[in-house]
Amino acid sequence: MPLYPDHVLDEIRNSVNIVTFISESVALKKRGRNYVACCPFHTEKTPSFNVNAEKQIFMCFGCGVGGDVFKFAMLVEHVTFPEAVRLLAERCSIPLPQVARVEDASSGVDLDALRGAMTDAVTFYHHMLVDTAEGKGALAYLEGRAVTRQTMDRFQLGYSPAGGDVLLEWLRKKGHALQKVEDCGLIRRSEDGRRQYDAFRGRIMFPITDVRGRVIAFGGRAMGEAQPKYLNSPETKLYNKSRNLFGLSFSREGIKASDFAILVEGYMDFLIPCQFGIDNIVASLGTSLTAQQVKLLGRYTRDVVVCYDPDSAGIAATQRSLDLFLEEDFRVKILSLPEGQDPDAFIRSEGAAEYRNRLKQVVSYLDFVLETAMHSQGSLDTPRSKVQVMNQVLPYLARLPNAVERSDYVFRFARRLNIEDGLLLAEVRKAAQQRTRRLPEERVAVVTSMKFAEMRLLQMLLANPSLQVEVLPLCSSEDFQGLATERIFAAIRERAGKNAATTFGDLHGQFAGEPEQALLAQMQMEEVPEDQSRDTAESFLNALRKSRLDSYKQEIQSKIAEASQRRDDEMVARLMAQRIQVDRELMSLSRK
Repeated sequence: MPLYPDHVLDEIRNSVNIVTFISESVALKKRGRNYVACCPFHTEKTPSFNVNAEKQIFMCFGCGVGGDVFKFAMLVEHVTFPEAVRLLAERCSIPLPQVARVEDASSGVDLDALRGAMTDAVTFYHHMLVDTAEGKGALAYLEGRAVTRQTMDRFQLGYSPAGGDVLLEWLRKKGHALQKVEDCGLIRRSEDGRRQYDAFRGRIMFPITDVRGRVIAFGGRAMGEAQPKYLNSPETKLYNKSRNLFGLSFSREGIKASDFAILVEGYMDFLIPCQFGIDNIVASLGTSLTAQQVKLLGRYTRDVVVCYDPDSAGIAATQRSLDLFLEEDFRVKILSLPEGQDPDAFIRSEGAAEYRNRLKQVVSYLDFVLETAMHSQGSLDTPRSKVQVMNQVLPYLARLPNAVERSDYVFRFARRLNIEDGLLLAEVRKAAQQRTRRLPEERVAVVTSMKFAEMRLLQMLLANPSLQVEVLPLCSSEDFQGLATERIFAAIRERAGKNAATTFGDLHGQFAGEPEQALLAQMQMEEVPEDQSRDTAESFLNALRKSRLDSYKQEIQSKIAEASQRRDDEMVARLMAQRIQVDRELMSLSRK
């Protein structure tokens, strides 16, 4: 026997415009007689989710899910049929028969009672913040972080008193059963089960809402040095942290209007931008982003700008988020802020206008992955180190469906890494085109061909031991950094330091079974130049030095452009000084 009479269900169904209701959760576009979108219930690239306004039904031809407005509410809100009926009845202000207020038989939980307790808790916490002496410290803290009273009221920020059971007693007097309050996660029970006490004490309270704006949980920030710094509600019948995004109920219209979302980490990183009019922003509740959260965001847009903190933890969190977003076919860009500044601090120091300006300068996730890999690698002086960087990028390049786009990125990244060698570039390009996820590092020395001057200098040194005595004292390890034969030169110089000449045979023995053997064999197969004078050897050495300085100058120039974009005048000045020094060294070489 149904819980609700048919005429009540028909009245609700006819009162709700299914297109309007679904468009609150899915970005619908008109196509003929229907509205279409990518399905919110499965991953797809081509829209197969259809809504028919005339028939008041929806249907996904990709996964087969379909039904009326009640069915959609059940799926998107993760509720039972009676709950979906109540949700839509409240929306239309349609009174329900008394039977609708009994406990949901299928779940055994009176969700209305839980929501009532949460609503009263919000009121209590907010009152404690703005109207009481005990809340003055929390109020001063928020005002010191530039949070206005209007923002405190809009988001119903609060303060939980330090006493052990103040909220508990207040809710008891309001008529809430303590078991329901405990089911909300607002109070806890002592280990012996004899005593109940407030779950949050002495903390600034941030209400967490579902997509409909109903409070389902709290985040509490400690005052002073108390630990943990942030304490969140446990999972309850109302709250699943993996399925909710902080602030989405406030920003979903802004996200749909701008057709992209900004993802930040924490409560304040959401509140301050929102306070300054940036209304397409959400936060991941201070936890690692989940696949469910990404799917939830995908109802409103497929474009996201990730703006996590610029510290090591934030960079790691950004990288983890990439796989989740790419799995759901999001177009991902990264907004990197100056070191030590999260979105909250940046806007307070630089202003919302500058933050919006930075949003126009976001980089693709591939550029972010490359820069992060280069930074983690440290020195990029050897072909092997450059291949290790590319190996961190290749899995992401392999995801690009367009072969031309993959090729363009390879050449751009090769320039960024100063990969001049044609064979190495071809190998990386082939790996990207074939969607290979890794370039074997043991082949690096083989695929990296020698520069002409590099090969000729080695041939002359190894064919004429007397030149080793004359030329090697003029060399430094810096002269050979990044060359395919760097280890070979190092071996020759080490033996020279012991007053020992080096032959091809010595090196074959030293590098037996290693990639350098192939380079030695290539040198021996080539004709040795007839002119083996010291001047010729020095000309080849100077050619290598000039090539290295040219690459270094190009790298400095790239860094100057980046620093100029960031308006980092101090860094630009330092880099300009370095470039001037390189120009002087190049000028000196040209005179020789």
